Amino acid sequence: MESEIFSALEIDAIGEILNISLGASATAVSTMLNTRVDITTPQVSVVSREEFEMNRIEPAIGVEIAYVEGLEGSNVILLKKHDAKIIVEMLMGIDPSSVPDEEFELNDINISAVCEVMNQMMGASSTALSEFLGRTVNISTPVSFEIANKQAFIDKYFNDNDKKVVVAINIKIEGMLESEFFHVMPVELAKELLSGFLPKEAIKPYKPLDKEGPEPAGSGGALFQLRHIDRRRLSGFFASIDNFRARCYGRIRIEGTRTLNRT
Repeated sequence: MESEIFSALEIDAIGEILNISLGASATAVSTMLNTRVDITTPQVSVVSREEFEMNRIEPAIGVEIAYVEGLEGSNVILLKKHDAKIIVEMLMGIDPSSVPDEEFELNDINISAVCEVMNQMMGASSTALSEFLGRTVNISTPVSFEIANKQAFIDKYFNDNDKKVVVAINIKIEGMLESEFFHVMPVELAKELLSGFLPKEAIKPYKPLDKEGPEPAGSGGALFQLRHIDRRRLSGFFASIDNFRARCYGRIRIEGTRTLNRT
């Protein structure tokens, strides 16, 4: 996959970054719930407000997480309300079949439980990113909210001309849940993550459409062509990724692990 904003290598790299950070997150959930958690390779897309779809996870709950150190910006995790119910009830030791889905509400107790799970998940993710990026990464306290419908989410998080990076991840909690959730982030945050993952010349320049100003220095107004990169320079870089990933996955199993194109 390639877009006017990201090269195919950048798309693969975003998936790899999420593999690392969400692998650490799933390990945290596995520890909290005392059960096995499997995730699949993230599927990355870049969408406009017109292209955004979330019908697969409706009715949904959103959790917004802002970075306060090491990275700039915020992202939103979208998950099915049903899945949040199961995770909260497992955390509290309640039989998930004892409360019908339609009776599950985001009251103060359930909001606190959802936020605590997400705090542990994203805290573990930030720790993994800190080690990988070589700098401290910290997050704010997650904020959980119920999403009335797709349009309400779009109106809140999409500007007229911008696009978002949407990463779909399948998750399996052994014996309890097989589902998926979305990780939604602004392009600027994805580019910042890439800057700690890829050489500078491998990252396409980006200027938001709704912001005026000159093209980035050296861009000449044209998109960077990936074929101009000497991939031999990346061999040590890819080896370091492999070594780092081997240390990160702990108790969880990553299925269908993405392999970046290194030829």
